[in-house]
Amino acid sequence: MRILVFGTGVIGSLYGALLAVAGYDVSVYARGRRLESLLQDGLLYKSRGTIRKAPVKVLSKIAPEDCYDFVLLTVRENQLHTALEELGQNSSKAIVTMVNSLETYDRWEAICGKGRIIPAFPGAGGGFDGSVLDAALTPRLIQPTTLGKTDEREKELARILRRTKIPYQIVSLMPAGYADVMTDSCPSDIMGGQPNILWR
Repeated sequence: MRILVFGTGVIGSLYGALLAVAGYDVSVYARGRRLESLLQDGLLYKSRGTIRKAPVKVLSKIAPEDCYDFVLLTVRENQLHTALEELGQNSSKAIVTMVNSLETYDRWEAICGKGRIIPAFPGAGGGFDGSVLDAALTPRLIQPTTLGKTDEREKELARILRRTKIPYQIVSLMPAGYADVMTDSCPSDIMGGQPNILWR
């Protein structure tokens, strides 16, 4: 199972580290100073008071033929269209948009290709201490990682999250701007996972 994390801020770095530690083949795509830091030091994170390095591959470019089972898109909203345009040139079929935006998903598909979007919202927060990630998953009852129903691909992604011990839920209706909507306002079909103890 190959996973690409497109964007290495707090959210992308946390999910990338968790997935890599769980044994998945994870690549992270970065630019600018963050790319320089990752190339020099690797993806560093705090775990139980200890600084560790996640076993991820660091990429400065993505070739069109580089195919991933899932792409976690974790950029800021003002970077979203540019990122989707770039991913539109890539052959990966499942782009998990972990971005809060009021735009509709069909607008995103018009940029990257129809049927490629899996709507999602992260359940995590934190920051950086220099180049070291200091972040945590939010408790399941507050804000689990939320996946929107698509065409069954979200169930495979849910299995990955479960194995990684990331709390998640699958909702029938995933409105744009999900962060502005209370979690219990969407009908939840599947909820599972317990917080990964590495991040307590």
